[in-house]
Amino acid sequence: MLGSKSTMYKDALNGIDMVKVGLSYYLLPECEANFGKEYAVPLVAAVVNTIFSELPSSETGRHFIQNEDNLSNVKLVIEKGIMPQEKLRQIITDAIRVKCVLSHAMNPNLSEPDFIHLCQIPINNLKQLGILVPGGEMPDLSIFIRNASTFIQACHTDFQ
Repeated sequence: MLGSKSTMYKDALNGIDMVKVGLSYYLLPECEANFGKEYAVPLVAAVVNTIFSELPSSETGRHFIQNEDNLSNVKLVIEKGIMPQEKLRQIITDAIRVKCVLSHAMNPNLSEPDFIHLCQIPINNLKQLGILVPGGEMPDLSIFIRNASTFIQACHTDFQ
């Protein structure tokens, strides 16, 4: 049983990554059209990081997000490209909820500051961005993994 739970957690974490990559595929063509090919890639990365309450992994990304114009464009992409799309908001909300629950399930001794960083901040961030789908329920993990897989495949197909 432990192996299957561990596998399910790993698959769910992969599902979260699929949502991030799918979101990138989804946003990139529109961002390229509106902002140019060179600027679109760091912009999309900044949007995904902002939505998932994650810090940029590179120095370039950290510099990019410190620029006020870039931050304004991140907010614009979220407002115009994500907010109106209910299904997109749902898969993002599901991914954040799964990430939160998995963080706690994989480490039941989370400190309060870690819990706040891993769970409360990302949920509050989605609320502030106007993309949280209300309800509070974490999706069934197998359904989430299937939806994440379908999402990335659809976005990748549209991207090509």
